[in-house]
Amino acid sequence: MKVGVCGAGGRMGREVCRTIAGEDDMELACAVDPAFSGRDLSELVPEIPSGLIVADSVEAMSEAGVEVMVDFSIAEAARVNLPRVLRKGIHCVVGTTGLAQADLEELEEGAREGGAACLLAPNFALGAVLMMDFARRASRFLGRCEIIELHHAAKLDAPSGTALNTARAILEERGRQGVSASGNGPRGLLVGDINVHSVRLPGLVAHQEVIFGGQGQVLTIRHDSLDRTSFMPGVVMAVRGVARLRGLVMGLENIMEL
Repeated sequence: MKVGVCGAGGRMGREVCRTIAGEDDMELACAVDPAFSGRDLSELVPEIPSGLIVADSVEAMSEAGVEVMVDFSIAEAARVNLPRVLRKGIHCVVGTTGLAQADLEELEEGAREGGAACLLAPNFALGAVLMMDFARRASRFLGRCEIIELHHAAKLDAPSGTALNTARAILEERGRQGVSASGNGPRGLLVGDINVHSVRLPGLVAHQEVIFGGQGQVLTIRHDSLDRTSFMPGVVMAVRGVARLRGLVMGLENIMEL
């Protein structure tokens, strides 16, 4: 399977390139990143053999015969690049955050027109997906909860996509659909009746805990990503499974069949 990586020069992009290149059933056929265009990818990821030159445009994906593109770029680029790639029939696995509802609608349309699938996941760590699923199940029995998410200081969006996804999954489990977020006071952003608190500090990678309170008891469900390699098994699983999907699909749980 030929795989391309968009945002290949970023921290996550480099890790994805390293991982894809090490899989026996995958070929890293294309790397795109305007900030590093023209450079040999091996300069950025020494474990990769020399010869793959970083391109400046996603047009290189179809030229390289890419079947699945992994996107870990920025929202401004992804909202332009992803629909173009999908319309060419290339499946996409997306870890880029910060996309708005209008962007998602454009991805859905692009995937439909190209007969491709676009899997967008707020978190690719398998443990984090399980944490979200456990929290959803716990919400059936414990009515009140709050979410605390902690990330590295360079993370741009707050709260994280994982935290918002967790809150909405809990609310949907309780029969409340399409709840929007509001406020940002001393108790954090409010999603429905769930307070979401964000922490941004050096030394952190990606962490989240969901704290449920009930009569005489507290249940805490926590996941910690201690290194970016924690996301790679989920990325590989998504690359292998995305062709079975159609249209825009939200969440790695659809591949894990939770």
